[in-house]
Amino acid sequence: MKIDFSTLRPVTLEDRKLFDEKLAVLASQSCECSFANLFMYQQPYGLEFVEAGDRLVVYERHARTIHYPIGKWTTPEELKEIIDAFNAEGLTDGGIYDVPEEFLDKHSDCDAFFELEFDEGAIDYLYSIDKIATFAGPKLRKKHNLVKQFQTNWPYAEVRKITREEIPAAAKLAADLNSRLEPCEFLEEEALALDRAWKNFDELGLGGIILYAEPGYPAGLSVYSHLPSDTVDVHFEKADHTVKGAPQTLTWQLAIALRGKAKFMNREQDMNEESLRHAKRSLDPERFFKRYFLRSL
Repeated sequence: MKIDFSTLRPVTLEDRKLFDEKLAVLASQSCECSFANLFMYQQPYGLEFVEAGDRLVVYERHARTIHYPIGKWTTPEELKEIIDAFNAEGLTDGGIYDVPEEFLDKHSDCDAFFELEFDEGAIDYLYSIDKIATFAGPKLRKKHNLVKQFQTNWPYAEVRKITREEIPAAAKLAADLNSRLEPCEFLEEEALALDRAWKNFDELGLGGIILYAEPGYPAGLSVYSHLPSDTVDVHFEKADHTVKGAPQTLTWQLAIALRGKAKFMNREQDMNEESLRHAKRSLDPERFFKRYFLRSL
């Protein structure tokens, strides 16, 4: 497959329409296919893309890898051609990330072309918005008890949509909550992504809510965007854990805000962090988006 690598370029806001068109064809529930994520994390990951026929191929320059093409499904042969083209340019070592499990289901002969790798920490957690909004099931009923405690302790609590007017409060809250955490590379990357989110909120099609425990006291925020399917991708969700019940109330209020607008909520990966894995599983995920890393044989 011939690819014009002279057109390989960083993801910009002007590319959103092009990505939306191709993403509508693939209709993936993967958080890695979110245009907002690709734009917000462009700088820390060195995200670029190039057109390959009627598909788009995202390239992570810092990791020297490519993502599964965005657009119509490939065959294993076509996928190998794309990988080989990047490899011939010296851009990768023959690997491709974010390959959906559905691709492997469609092509039982994949192992004739690729070596398959799977990382449990890289799966996306998908939740039923209706179930979270109604506390359906025994796991979510436990969350309801914490929400009721929050409501009792904070009778003047309110939820506001994140608008231009609310962005300064949301940005300050996110920065304040992150400052309480141990400094690490992930927080540095997230700070860059958050800065891009606040500066380009409307242009990225982002939505969000901010939870106030009382007037002037923000206790949590969520920022999301719609994937080109029946799924919403939650990019950032932060709550003040010193306010008992605030994290659970925030998640519940987000589900209420999204009810009727989408079916599933993608709350992204746990990155093999045990505390994060426990928190995500305690919300009773409906399903998982399993991604694979393939390497050419």
